[in-house]
Amino acid sequence: MRRYAQGRGCRIVRRRGALAGALAMIGLLAAGAGPVLARDSAGPVSARPVSYAELDRLPDWRGVWIPMAPPFFMGPPAPVMKGVYKQRFDRVIAELEKGNSNPVETRASGCEPPAMPTVMIQPYNLEFLFTPGRVTIVQEAYMQVRRVFTDGRPLPEDPDPTFNGSSIGRWEGDTLVVTTVGLKEGKNLGYVGAVNSDRLRITERIHLARDNPDHLIVDFAFEDAEALVEPWHRSVTFQRHREWEQAEFVCAENDRNPFDSKGEPQFVPPVD
Repeated sequence: MRRYAQGRGCRIVRRRGALAGALAMIGLLAAGAGPVLARDSAGPVSARPVSYAELDRLPDWRGVWIPMAPPFFMGPPAPVMKGVYKQRFDRVIAELEKGNSNPVETRASGCEPPAMPTVMIQPYNLEFLFTPGRVTIVQEAYMQVRRVFTDGRPLPEDPDPTFNGSSIGRWEGDTLVVTTVGLKEGKNLGYVGAVNSDRLRITERIHLARDNPDHLIVDFAFEDAEALVEPWHRSVTFQRHREWEQAEFVCAENDRNPFDSKGEPQFVPPVD
């Protein structure tokens, strides 16, 4: 039996029988698409004994957090780009100055997630979940998940590039310091026209505002030897809503933008 999900580019095939599922899994593992194992000489990191009492020492980040306007990085300072990344940036800025309001190639349609750092600054809310050795960040948009490991493991030496990368964190008092590497090349840095290389390294310092416990501040530092002349810094403030709950966000249910002859999605404004 085959059942197709609604929405462009999304097809779910359901097969009956445990044998078919087992064979499919064996095929994935043989092709190198199996789970990533976090191991060291002591065995799997997630198998170590933990204490939930350690969570009592962490700050209260309950509720959901919505970025305060503007949600995306806007205004000075702009990132100082170089090489082919500067050429792209300059071209986009020139198109904007000529009045072209949408000069950037985008995969926003097709339900492709926006990647870091945009996952953190979309105009939807975030939720932080604390468990021993891990902070899980849930973004309402696309129901994305970031896993920030705080169990002492090192950054991966040669990570496979992914949309949100590999994130390792540590607590400095009430501030969560997160370093992220292993990001896909060519994703939006949160500033129109600026994209990254695969050498991008992002450091976030996340903490409550000193004068308002319902404001959360995320300070970003971007380092990219291929795309940036110098490190670039931005900061976003979030407002807490303890009374809110995250809603289900299924992109494929409403992904109706057409694709052009090159396979690029074309944005179609909603009709009133």
